[in-house]
Amino acid sequence: MTARCAVNEMAIRIADASGNDVRKVSGEADAGLNRVAWNLRYGGAEVRRPPSEEETAFGGGPRGPQVLPGNYTVKLIVNGKTYEQPVEVRLDPTVSVPAADLQAQLDLQMKLRDMQSSANTALRFLDSIEDQLKHTQTTARALNKEPDKDMMKALEDYIKQLDALEDRLVRRADGLGLPGKSQVVNDVGDIFFAIDSPNSAPTAAQRQYFTELQPEYASRMAEVNRFITTTVPQWNEKLRAWNLPTLTTRLPVPF
Repeated sequence: MTARCAVNEMAIRIADASGNDVRKVSGEADAGLNRVAWNLRYGGAEVRRPPSEEETAFGGGPRGPQVLPGNYTVKLIVNGKTYEQPVEVRLDPTVSVPAADLQAQLDLQMKLRDMQSSANTALRFLDSIEDQLKHTQTTARALNKEPDKDMMKALEDYIKQLDALEDRLVRRADGLGLPGKSQVVNDVGDIFFAIDSPNSAPTAAQRQYFTELQPEYASRMAEVNRFITTTVPQWNEKLRAWNLPTLTTRLPVPF
């Protein structure tokens, strides 16, 4: 698609035959010809941290499930005007697979993608809390050459509690040496990519594995939400008593 006019902001929306959004792309564009490629997939999961240029170049960034064969509409919205183009997605003619199997694959992958999104939203919040606590430590030292020992120990203990909570969600990826034990967020990602490889329905073993993961995932996410609703307010009371900045929090994470 081309738009021969001065462009500030543009957006591309891809919708299925029922009008449901499949993918959205937004950003700035130059006047003239601009090229955008769609990988025939839904949008990927929310990420914990933005991928680096190297990660994007190697892995292509967050990846969602493959769309089903069928009719789609691509809408280009630029400078208040909308341009539409129909697109048909066809199955590779060398592949023979029932439509029901592809639907089953998509359904499970969408559930896994949404689980990844919720978990990464939770981890992003925990990262933010840790950054705030470390900034508070720096502020406390700057305001007083000999800050209250009990206060500083409490701040260090808070960070250790955060690290322990994160470790129950996801395996640590930083530092040298072998990575730690796989945790539920890693397992969700592993099964997503295992199901993504073939054009076929999830196996009985994969469906069983998903069923077994759900209670652990729900338990870990509930733990994060208890931290948001109970622990953070308690910490903020302590911080106020020490005349330190309170933590910016959020509502519980839907999952």
